[in-house]
Amino acid sequence: MNDDSMDIAWCKCNPPQRPPPQSGVRVAVGIGPVRERWILVQIMEKVCSTALNKSGIPGMDYCLNPYTGCGHACAYCYASFMKRFCNISERWGSFVQVKVNFADRLESQLRRASPGRVMLSSVTDPYQPVEEQYRLTRSCLERLAEREMTVSILTKSDLVLRDLSLLKQLPRVEVGFTITVADDDTASILEPGATPPGRRFQAMATLAEAGIATWVFIAPVLPGLGDTEGNLTAILKKAAQSGAREVEYDSLNFYPSAVANLKHLFKQHWPRLLPGFLADCADPGLYRDQLRHLAADLWPTYGYTC
Repeated sequence: MNDDSMDIAWCKCNPPQRPPPQSGVRVAVGIGPVRERWILVQIMEKVCSTALNKSGIPGMDYCLNPYTGCGHACAYCYASFMKRFCNISERWGSFVQVKVNFADRLESQLRRASPGRVMLSSVTDPYQPVEEQYRLTRSCLERLAEREMTVSILTKSDLVLRDLSLLKQLPRVEVGFTITVADDDTASILEPGATPPGRRFQAMATLAEAGIATWVFIAPVLPGLGDTEGNLTAILKKAAQSGAREVEYDSLNFYPSAVANLKHLFKQHWPRLLPGFLADCADPGLYRDQLRHLAADLWPTYGYTC
């Protein structure tokens, strides 16, 4: 790994009553209404050899991941497998590698690339806290605006609103917001560094009013917590009110690391739900079938198909 520098950032989840106990680059994240918490994130700068990569995701031709790692620190993150390529001992969710030459590499590759659909991003969040400082995602959008590419953004952050004027310049663009749970307090436990869901819905409404296509991705659907009719109905209702054109979902990937992280949180915050969570984890196929039937019943009520 070619690291040029390393710094420490305190990701702000709620307004602090006093400054953090260690100096560094302070990165403001979504401010929630209840908890006061700082997340320590190591920021490492590196150079990359490629930016525009072929994608194996259905419907996507390319993917762009300007960062490795993510300051959202989601307990269920499926992208934790990327840690094996980082040569870093720190816990996944506690560091971000910033590919400082990413936009330049993208510009070079775009000269030879065929038109297609580009995803921002597949294994990171393009609008995570460090984007406010490094602006790599914005730099990518500036270069994509000059090409015949369809751009699909997926994020948990309302920082995307910073680039609204630029999004309007793109010939074809859509913005999806990942929503795991509708409740801000629950979300602050599961994804402590991310913008609260309420603010994501507000950002979605702003984009929709500006004519930007928006959609909601309920992912992952968490057994016993995110798959309740109350949670799914709340998300579907808010999605419709916020102008989302589609709502898609994806079951939890039952990776051992994600299950272990969630098991710890269930024990700590929702102990009565733990037996049901473990039962669903024991039979992922049955769980997905049950979820499919539930979605088929709920989605049409709000004008969506699944």
